[in-house]
Amino acid sequence: MERPDSRHHPLQPVVQARTVLGFGLLLALALAIGLGYWVVSDRRHRLDAAERQSQALAAGVGRVINLELRNIERAMHGIAGDAQQLLETVPEQASALISESIAGVVSRHREIHSIVLVAANGVALTDGPGEPGFGDWIGRAPHGPDTRLQFGPAYALADGRWVLPLALAMPAGRGAGQRWILARLLTDELQSMTAGLDSGRDGVVSVIGPGNILLARSLDGTARPELVGRQVAVPSPQELRQRPEVAQHASQVDGLRRVVAGHALVHYPLQAWAGLSTRQVLLPWYRFVAIAVMLYLLYWALLLVMLRAVGRVDRAQRDILEQLQRNTEHLRLAQYTGKVGAWAMEQHTRELVWGGDISAMFGLGQAHSSSLRLFGRHVHPHDRRMLARRFASAWRSHSAFSSEFRLVADDGTERWVVGRGGVVQDQAGRQRMTGTLVDISERMEAMSRVSDAERQFRLIFDRNPLPFWVHDAHSLRFLEVNRAATVQYGFSREELLTMELGDLCPGGLPDASGLVEDPAAGFDAAHVSQHRRKDGSTLQVRVYGSEIRFGGRDARLVLAEDVSERLEYEKELAYRARHDQTTGLINVQTLSDRLDQGQHPGYQVVYLQLRGLQPIRDSLGRETADDVLRTLAARLQQWADDFGLAAHQPDEDFVLAILHPQRSSAALEAAIEAVREPIGQGDGAMQRLDARFGLAQDDGSGQRAERIIDNAALAAHALETAAFEISRYDGALARRYSERLRMAARLRAAIEQDEFELHFQPILRLADGSVAALEALVRWPQRDGTYIPPGDFIPLCEDTGLIVPLGNWILRRAAQAQAWLQRQGCQDLPVAVNVSAIQMLQGDLPGELEAACLQAGIAPHALHMELTESVVMNRPEQGMAAMQRLREAGVCISLDDFGTGFSSMSYLRHLPLSSIKLDRAFICDVDRDERNASICSALLMLGHSLGLVMIAEGVERPEELEWLRRHGCDQVQGFLLGRPQPLESALLRVRGVASH
Repeated sequence: MERPDSRHHPLQPVVQARTVLGFGLLLALALAIGLGYWVVSDRRHRLDAAERQSQALAAGVGRVINLELRNIERAMHGIAGDAQQLLETVPEQASALISESIAGVVSRHREIHSIVLVAANGVALTDGPGEPGFGDWIGRAPHGPDTRLQFGPAYALADGRWVLPLALAMPAGRGAGQRWILARLLTDELQSMTAGLDSGRDGVVSVIGPGNILLARSLDGTARPELVGRQVAVPSPQELRQRPEVAQHASQVDGLRRVVAGHALVHYPLQAWAGLSTRQVLLPWYRFVAIAVMLYLLYWALLLVMLRAVGRVDRAQRDILEQLQRNTEHLRLAQYTGKVGAWAMEQHTRELVWGGDISAMFGLGQAHSSSLRLFGRHVHPHDRRMLARRFASAWRSHSAFSSEFRLVADDGTERWVVGRGGVVQDQAGRQRMTGTLVDISERMEAMSRVSDAERQFRLIFDRNPLPFWVHDAHSLRFLEVNRAATVQYGFSREELLTMELGDLCPGGLPDASGLVEDPAAGFDAAHVSQHRRKDGSTLQVRVYGSEIRFGGRDARLVLAEDVSERLEYEKELAYRARHDQTTGLINVQTLSDRLDQGQHPGYQVVYLQLRGLQPIRDSLGRETADDVLRTLAARLQQWADDFGLAAHQPDEDFVLAILHPQRSSAALEAAIEAVREPIGQGDGAMQRLDARFGLAQDDGSGQRAERIIDNAALAAHALETAAFEISRYDGALARRYSERLRMAARLRAAIEQDEFELHFQPILRLADGSVAALEALVRWPQRDGTYIPPGDFIPLCEDTGLIVPLGNWILRRAAQAQAWLQRQGCQDLPVAVNVSAIQMLQGDLPGELEAACLQAGIAPHALHMELTESVVMNRPEQGMAAMQRLREAGVCISLDDFGTGFSSMSYLRHLPLSSIKLDRAFICDVDRDERNASICSALLMLGHSLGLVMIAEGVERPEELEWLRRHGCDQVQGFLLGRPQPLESALLRVRGVASH
């Protein structure tokens, strides 16, 4: 059956309305084009006329000004000729006579303020004021293309009037400099030329002088002198002569838009501009546009009236046609929505007749009738016999016919239908059976889906591995359970169906109405409760529930998941996340979270930095070290029971929190005592530990506990040697460490950017005063030309590990310096390099030395290594092995700062040394300090007895040098003998010593 739509309506009157509308639109378009062309053309004509009028005004003003300037120029030429003749004939009286001549000319020209004969610097040579700035502008003053008259910058006089300087050069006389006739033209004359002109309302006429300075301006034919002197943006006279400008512009003065034309004077560097107000020019045109628009709107009004009248006629005819079709459409629509088709069959013809709706609905082709046998071919084979039997029975008994069967369409699709009918008799007495066919395919499919859903639900419910049940929402009695529920709880299905929910869950389940607003939204929020099994054991169950209808009653579908093992595992994970596994104490994060809860304002944090546990771990094993750590943790836990909280920070640090500040002293003493007391082991051995304590306090400023713990740790790190001492955090400590961090960052950048320098200090032989070696000393220059002392950054480099890359850089630069010395003829002059203990023990010093020498092209013996005693004392075996490798490579090794450490004589006996350097502390005042003299004598004898070269450093006084010479010291260095200098300067020192 086809769906009805508007294409079946023969609404021909609509075509008439559309015809009228189309013709009206075409006529409106033509009228718009004609009026538009007329309006645009009229506007163009008016603007063209305005442009011609502006050009005429500007040209007229230009001709008048040109004539006026011609007269002034002739007068100035006459004055110049008379002045030249007077200066040549009667020079003594020339000034007075020229002044009289000028006065006569000025009296005849009211437009001239004054005329003066001036020198090249502007000084007046006749009566009248000079021109102070004359020399500044005369050299670049503009003039016309065919005139010598030059124009200066306009300026205002004391009385407020403006003048335009005009200068005419006189012929140079013998023995005299250049002289000029200077006339000052009043701009009032130019104003009078622009006034009274017919420029219309808001029209303007202007005169522009050199430098684009406004000299005159009239508005509405009235002079406007108050605007004189203003600079405006216009083309130069040369550009205006080459390309005259006529255009519409917005005024720079008052912002009005005008049709502007410019005219450049032919002989002088002035411009005349005239502008007619665009608004006034187009005022008649605006009236014309208004009339055209009114005519156009009037046409549209008439067209709309006509369309409205035609529309009323159309609507009346359409109502009549729609009324005729409405009943038919209602019937067709009812049949379409109800999927109902009508059929009939004559008794004597046995031919079925149906409407096109049945053909379209059930896909029976285009035919509207068929024999009963042919119609039977569209019936599903399984339903044909049943349909034929019921149909025949209805004919015989004249009873009502009703049957459900399937129809097969031409494309093979199947539709379920119900056929109803009955035998009736027409007016002619003929019998026929008539009835309807109703499409029930959707109902049959819905019933099939419901049946499938019930079967699938039963399958999923019964075989789900998770326990499910359904219980009555009011009585809480079980209505259905699955097999997984019987396995989990130990009851049989029959037993569970006789029980209530309270038998499994004594605590009950939460009310579902409070958990979800929409029961259809899904399962409620999970709820964990304790259930019991048949054997009496309990389990933790996470319950999910949802409202359903079951067997016509309100019920709940419940999933009961056993989470006992998971909850125990989660508890274990939570404990591990909050506690240290070795000591059993809480971790620092947990401690910080508890302190941040704000229950103990003003608390104090003690950071305990443990020392001595690593040697126990290295010598006795990790298990022994862990036992010691656990024993100490047990003591600190007892401390925490009395004073606050204790946490462990792997590997050797503890964090203690004193929750009551008034007990701070007792808590600190107890913490120190807990660490100081020896820790016994199973074999009777006792282990003693060392510790540093840092203390920081919550000052009530809202700082997080994590920050306060960091402050306490910083205070603990600040302690270097003192054991069981407490360092309190303050702002100065933080600033000092911040400065160290900034310095460390600068050092790292300085190493990467190669900012360091090497200076060299000579080491002299006392026997003949020759240079034995040059010691390379690192320097850090700054942008302001100063140097940061090595004592400020070398210790920081050792603390941060930067001493290794810095030491390697010094090795490479020292090797390059020695190679340069060899190229300068100093092949036998070695370079000594100081080596840090960290560089010696942590880095590959022999390998770095070999690479540096290979890169520079020198032998290893060209470099001397100076080592401190700490290399031997900290790790004697590793230090001696590295020194032996250096010695095998031919490198001379010196022991620096000898006597200031704690060197063992046994180590000194086995070290592969070449020389020993005596520290400055012993050399100072050795000539007058008996103790220093005794120590130096003993050290010199010791070194010579071992066959070592003895070097004294820090010699600053001649008396010290003389004492060392008398007592057999081999070599010396110090400020007395030469300060550290760049390599080139040090080489000059070496050669100076050699020359002596």
